Amino acid sequence: MRTKKIIFFSLFLLIFFSCFAQEIQFNKVDSTAKLTEGPYVFWGNETATIKYILNNNYVSQDITVRGEGLFSFNLEGFDGDFEISSYIPKINPSTYSDISKFFVISDIHGQYDRMVEILKNNRIIDANLDWAWGEGHLIILGDVFDRGDRVTECLWLIHKLEMQAENWRGQVHYLLGNHEIMVLQNNTSYVHDKYKKTAELMQMKVSDLYSVNSEFGRWLRTKHTIIKLNDVLFVHAGIHPRLTYYNYNFQAVNNSIRSNIDASKDKIKYNELLNFLFGSDGPLWYRGYFEDTKTSTQIRQDQLLELLRNMGVNKIVVGHTTQDFINPFFKDSVIPVDTGIKTGNKGEALLYENGIYYRVKANSYKEQLIFPIE
Repeated sequence: MRTKKIIFFSLFLLIFFSCFAQEIQFNKVDSTAKLTEGPYVFWGNETATIKYILNNNYVSQDITVRGEGLFSFNLEGFDGDFEISSYIPKINPSTYSDISKFFVISDIHGQYDRMVEILKNNRIIDANLDWAWGEGHLIILGDVFDRGDRVTECLWLIHKLEMQAENWRGQVHYLLGNHEIMVLQNNTSYVHDKYKKTAELMQMKVSDLYSVNSEFGRWLRTKHTIIKLNDVLFVHAGIHPRLTYYNYNFQAVNNSIRSNIDASKDKIKYNELLNFLFGSDGPLWYRGYFEDTKTSTQIRQDQLLELLRNMGVNKIVVGHTTQDFINPFFKDSVIPVDTGIKTGNKGEALLYENGIYYRVKANSYKEQLIFPIE
């Protein structure tokens, strides 16, 4: 009996340290390799300052902005052109109707190669990584940040695709996740060492890379937390039924979170509504749709269906809580899409096209999701 207990305990320790090591490897940087990272753009009155690390050296250069509009630049040591606009980014609508096709991925966590593989093989982007999906809508349900070491590449690609999609009357929706908020608020718990080293070489905090006067920072501060396409709601984590107690619609949620990203911890802590929105039961963190959650009480089916009715939708698509594959539940009203892209070799996407939902793989294989007729 004692031998069995020893074997069981040994297996437990092996599994624990294996999982711990897997989490640590996300954040490790090769100390022998020379660091090249960036670029980061910071806006002044008449200049754009481009900052980056090239072979462990910090480089900063100013570009004079003549008038307002789009312009591009390229840099030694970096692939392709970077396009930016001196215009202040606009806040797009949060509600869309009559959308014939959309494609949803979530929780990329710096896994640039896997994101590109999924988008390219499913013809959302072409071989040159340019927009190829016409009037379609690409939805990224947050958590592009943290863990992986190619967050910046992910951000620049999404940034470019967003501008390109609009030229085709398509749309890219990058929603805020808990890890976006964490980094913007300088919580570096899951930040890869690469970005800590970058900030150190630039004599900044990690959050300064995304400050309100930076290209990434002002762009991220226009993003929604919740959007609605047709009769479907999209959010990073989930909607707690408590939201209805505040008589609060999702547009108001977007505005409150967006306008308080840079609020002090005390302001958030001592404001009941903000404490809820940014807390474990808010739309950035809530896990109450899942049985195995340890942070939230699981929602009842009648509560969920009533919540969706109140919000005028039939389904809710969420990320945040990793699943083995996309498998709708709660009478098919909840569709989870975080399926492990963060590992670098897993992950599916949700495709809606011609009135049909599909689970799609990185290799473009797709399988129809069957919803029972009620």
